[in-house]
Amino acid sequence: MEVAVKVFDLEMRDNIGNDFKALIYELMPNGSLDTWLHHKGDEEAPKRLSLTQRISIAVNIADALNYLHHDCGRPTVHCDLKPSNILLEDDMNALLGDFGIACFFADPQSTWAGSISSIGMKGTIGYIPLVLLEILIGKRPTDAMFMDGLDIISFVENSFQSQIFDVIDVHLMEECMNLTQDKNVLEKEINKCLLDLVQVAFSCTRSLPSERSNMKQIASEMHAIKVSQLGWMTCKK
Repeated sequence: MEVAVKVFDLEMRDNIGNDFKALIYELMPNGSLDTWLHHKGDEEAPKRLSLTQRISIAVNIADALNYLHHDCGRPTVHCDLKPSNILLEDDMNALLGDFGIACFFADPQSTWAGSISSIGMKGTIGYIPLVLLEILIGKRPTDAMFMDGLDIISFVENSFQSQIFDVIDVHLMEECMNLTQDKNVLEKEINKCLLDLVQVAFSCTRSLPSERSNMKQIASEMHAIKVSQLGWMTCKK
């Protein structure tokens, strides 16, 4: 299973004859997820992600983490999961990059899952379990709006049951509105899809590590959401 971007170890020589070694990433034609979620003001044609693409990227990352945590023989915790380390191939398939501070567990049978939280804090602050929320609302966990006790989790929690369209990314909201008008997709189908995604995100952000869903459970739930979403999208075409 391919979960990570390929890295090539090359011996090179600079223009004054000094030898050095370089690590070079495989080219990812669509850059990082960060450039798709957070647009610079000087972009003439900002990149936009559809609901289908957001779900597919989330499924790719869930599958990758499930493999690393449970199926690769030596449990591995990435420790720096964030949109800039999620790289996209030409078909928008998502792969993980930057394993520079990843942690490896020697004993696959050990009870290592409970220690992920403390280990994960070595990674970029605010990102560890929150990428899915960032994909949905288009805001970084470190956004300036999150202050005085408000964080990305409480921001979504305050609205997700009755006002989910008020907190999701504006471009995603526009797409959802267009789906209900142009393809006659029922609003309740879209609403359930978004709520299911938020619930998955919340299950990763419980304060006690022992109460969080593991990545095998998360990957299974994400695949079920994807199948459901593709089902009603296909039926309405």
